[in-house]
Amino acid sequence: MSKHQISRRSALKLFGAATATLAMGGVVPITACSTHKGEKLSKKRLVFFFTGTGNSLYVAKSLVADGGTALSIPQLLKEKDLNFEADEIGLVYPKYREIPEIVKEFLTRAQFKCDYFFGVITYGRHLRNDAQTLVDAMKEKKVKVAYVNGVKMADNRLQRFDMAQELKENDPAKIDAAIAAIVKDVDARKQFVITPDGEAPAHRPHAREHNFVGADEMFEITDACIGCSICEYVCPRGCYSVENDHAKAQGMCEQCLACAQACPQLAIAPTEGDANPKARYRNPNVSLREIERANSQMKL
Repeated sequence: MSKHQISRRSALKLFGAATATLAMGGVVPITACSTHKGEKLSKKRLVFFFTGTGNSLYVAKSLVADGGTALSIPQLLKEKDLNFEADEIGLVYPKYREIPEIVKEFLTRAQFKCDYFFGVITYGRHLRNDAQTLVDAMKEKKVKVAYVNGVKMADNRLQRFDMAQELKENDPAKIDAAIAAIVKDVDARKQFVITPDGEAPAHRPHAREHNFVGADEMFEITDACIGCSICEYVCPRGCYSVENDHAKAQGMCEQCLACAQACPQLAIAPTEGDANPKARYRNPNVSLREIERANSQMKL
């Protein structure tokens, strides 16, 4: 190899870094900053969201498209002052076995004052009693939940579902119609809490059976890793670091799968198995940059 040539691995790393840099330069139409201090937050509508692959972020963006502010929960948790007041306050998050741990942490610390509180849950298969779980959680904070609904979208659990098939099975037009209907309901301040549609299938244990699991237990990082650092930026728990051009996972994992889904080299895979190791997912209406800004525990 001549002195002017670089190895394939080095070239891939440069490409990955360039991809991350380009993503960092994207335009973000929401507020997903590391602080709300000094910001002019909407007094009309505040929407707090948590996202792994962009589904909940897309819903949050839709809810504030005509006025309001969307705020990232992982970024807000860096702050001490979590007191919020607005005419309308909403919460958007993905369905896990129950409310995601990071959302529960936010709800424990935050205080809300509003005339209308609503929730939207993104899910892949069934809602079961998830809406009532949110109502009960907010009741402990003496906040009446006026509206809870769900949006069926791609299920990002790589252990069980093929992401390529998920894209085929989820009609974007139907998803947009469902979101538009929810936005209309919220605009009208509708009173509604969704109940399970029929009998949900029996619960089958999977990786989210436990609230927390170590990131090093949850994921395997293969030799395909080029150390591009994208996993560092999309992880809401700060579980990743890059050492000697190779990512390392440690710490308690939120199990959002953002790291595996965003890895450009497909180098991060669940240890429990991967339904399709060659297929990954990000909501087509959300950029990598937006997920990084929403989740990163690093300085952007």
